[in-house]
Amino acid sequence: MSCGVAKEAVRAVLNDVIDRKPALDKVRGTAFFDPERDAVIQASSSFDAAKIAIAEIPNFVGRFGTEAAERIVLQFVYQYFKRVQAVQYDGAEFEALWCDLVAEVQDAYWISRGVANMRNFASQMNHIDLGDGVTIRGRSPSDLASLGFDDAVWQHISEDWRMPGPSSFVLVAEHWFAKQPDNVILSDTYNPSVKAMRAIGALRLLSAGSIGIGPMWITRAARFNVGLSGVTSTGISIPMYGSQYSWTDEVQRLYPPLYNSLARLEKEGYGKSPGNLAIALRSFMATYDRWPTFSDSQLLDLITSLEALLGTESEIAFKLSFRVASLMAPDGQQCGELLKLIKGFYDTRSRIVHGDTLGKKHQDRLLRLEDLRAIVRRLLRSFVEFAVAPASSYDKSFWQEQLDAALVDTAEREKLREALKLTQS
Repeated sequence: MSCGVAKEAVRAVLNDVIDRKPALDKVRGTAFFDPERDAVIQASSSFDAAKIAIAEIPNFVGRFGTEAAERIVLQFVYQYFKRVQAVQYDGAEFEALWCDLVAEVQDAYWISRGVANMRNFASQMNHIDLGDGVTIRGRSPSDLASLGFDDAVWQHISEDWRMPGPSSFVLVAEHWFAKQPDNVILSDTYNPSVKAMRAIGALRLLSAGSIGIGPMWITRAARFNVGLSGVTSTGISIPMYGSQYSWTDEVQRLYPPLYNSLARLEKEGYGKSPGNLAIALRSFMATYDRWPTFSDSQLLDLITSLEALLGTESEIAFKLSFRVASLMAPDGQQCGELLKLIKGFYDTRSRIVHGDTLGKKHQDRLLRLEDLRAIVRRLLRSFVEFAVAPASSYDKSFWQEQLDAALVDTAEREKLREALKLTQS
């Protein structure tokens, strides 16, 4: 049976509905949502023939399944009357909708796209392709419409833009997956949101700035709506105060391998990494996303991140400070200064945890929180890269039993710093 036969069968259903002159609002809707509304269309004498005929369109059964035929006939009528302003036949609109349906059946993949406002982001470029289906682009209603986002999504984006930390950019993440009968009406909110948060995480690990995204609104970008309705969203709208994040040539160069490394860790696990890298990363990201934003809470998260990476069960304040300083500092003088700085932050952390009053020196340290975040950022980026690198002599037993001995040996310390790429800027 050809597409032409199916087309005429569906046209017959449509004309039969028109002949009965129902109210326009009675033939606008979503298949299988309102049985009484569906019955107006199913009452057509041509309906059963249309179901049989439409299932004969090439690739229909393999991608949609035989059982979807009834849904598609209903949805075709609903979509037609959504396009016209009266219960009447419009040849041009019918032809356009039919072409959309056939194209949808022939396309082998669904595309799920999500969009969210960027917070505190600046760039001289209006379109940045981050790879893996993720882009940053200037906010434009026409551009978003071309990607399948309707007016309702634009309204949500516009409302969220009023939150603290606005920028002129949105982040769009998309995921492609093969069409098959069991996913005809399943939307994918998981993959776009995971890609978006992985992208934001990579950007945070590369440079300073209070970068983030608002809620993500997700749609299936399709020429023909097979029966999905409403707007799906993930995340919440969090105000983000802080400095602006700038897209630079250096960030552009370093982003792809770091994003890919984070993706590998999510897929393969964090078993190779020293310490608990998963907790360390999560705590670091919390310094951006935790609400309300308080510097003392951010300090707790940053120290937790360091403890997860390099902590020990005994003499933790000194050992943690010593390990961080020895790995980060290029010489003895800077090592001493950094050790003192980390110990000071840890002392402030302890006073916060125990509910003690913070003196001036502790308040001053909270004002230097970005210095600590820069240290944690650099260490995390190094450990992420190390965790996906080929196996080396620095295995789990080294980090648990031999780390301190290596750090007091100048030659061994430098070898370790090189392995972690901490000798690079």
